[in-house]
Amino acid sequence: VRFLGNRSSGRMGVADAAEAARRGAEVTLLAANLLVPAPPGVECVTVGTAAELRREALARADADVILMAAAVADSRPADRVAGKRPKDDEPWTVELVPTPDIVKALGAARRPGQLLVAFGAESREGGLARKRAMLDSKSVDLVVYNDVGRGDIGFDVDDNEVVLVSRDAERMVGKRSKAAVAVEILDEVERLRAVT
Repeated sequence: VRFLGNRSSGRMGVADAAEAARRGAEVTLLAANLLVPAPPGVECVTVGTAAELRREALARADADVILMAAAVADSRPADRVAGKRPKDDEPWTVELVPTPDIVKALGAARRPGQLLVAFGAESREGGLARKRAMLDSKSVDLVVYNDVGRGDIGFDVDDNEVVLVSRDAERMVGKRSKAAVAVEILDEVERLRAVT
């Protein structure tokens, strides 16, 4: 009845999947809580938890390109309560435990020639530096850094503004529709595939 979550709508992941399919890729979209329909011509696998997403992502870890745009929970309640907790005047403490890092697991399992793209949502100072560090700490080729501290981009809106961070370049993609941002991301994926 009560849950911890975020306002992610799935719009960016759907835009990425649609653009990849438009370019001729065979696309599987792993999705939870989509507020927009999955694009036509894309296999859509619905998941309900971070654990389910991890299982489905690792089952597809041999893909040529893995693009992780999901806003996966960083933590989850240590204990689940069946049903609704009765309301009373007593304080209630919820203990959170970290969820397994799906991108890190995919990075550890990657094979030569595979391209791994991770999104990095931040809302605090120093976010871009933390995203640069992800290239090595999670063994990814490209990090799509987006500031989710703003209300006009990021979660649950139609527009985004990102910085594409790779080992050899950084490029700002100014505010535009998520479909237009997906074009820029897939252009960068193609560029990186050509040089690896």
